[in-house]
Amino acid sequence: MRVAGRDAVGPELTITAGEGRIIQELAGRPALVALRAVIEELAEADREILAEGMLLGIVVEHGQPDYVHGDFLVRSVLGGDPENGTIAVGAPIAPGQVVRVHARDATSADRDLHEALGLRRQALGSDAPAGALMFTCNGRGRGMFGIADHDAAALEDELGAIPMAGFFAAGEIGPIGGESFLHGFTATVAVFPS
Repeated sequence: MRVAGRDAVGPELTITAGEGRIIQELAGRPALVALRAVIEELAEADREILAEGMLLGIVVEHGQPDYVHGDFLVRSVLGGDPENGTIAVGAPIAPGQVVRVHARDATSADRDLHEALGLRRQALGSDAPAGALMFTCNGRGRGMFGIADHDAAALEDELGAIPMAGFFAAGEIGPIGGESFLHGFTATVAVFPS
């Protein structure tokens, strides 16, 4: 189980030109122009969250009728070139991929973690787990939530006082669309049934 704590904001856009890690066009417009248009349409609260660092979610498995939270590989927007309208992202891209702006946010991170752990609790039924391992980004913790041990406390709230271990990392491995990726600002949890 992997939880990100990043909310998608704005519409989905299709990459219409680009290669490597450079997006030239989104929905037929210069990528930088398209992203600015998305940001201008957002509520002030969303723009304030994006000021902390804009992220771009890239759909891994194409062809679904709707894309939901866990369908996006979220990467940093590394920069933009105002002269040619391109943007650079922290992942290889290809024309035809769908992207969406994401914002890193403590409220959604807390909600996502509790929801994911709640689903694990339901799947276990009345059986208490034998234990859990949690690997949490060093960008979460006190810096994101304002308190120490937020993620470990959420795990205990949802699954009870079970044996658990883990550590902070600068990258967590977790699945999207049947593939494993290195993620940032996530919590990856392995729950062991009894």
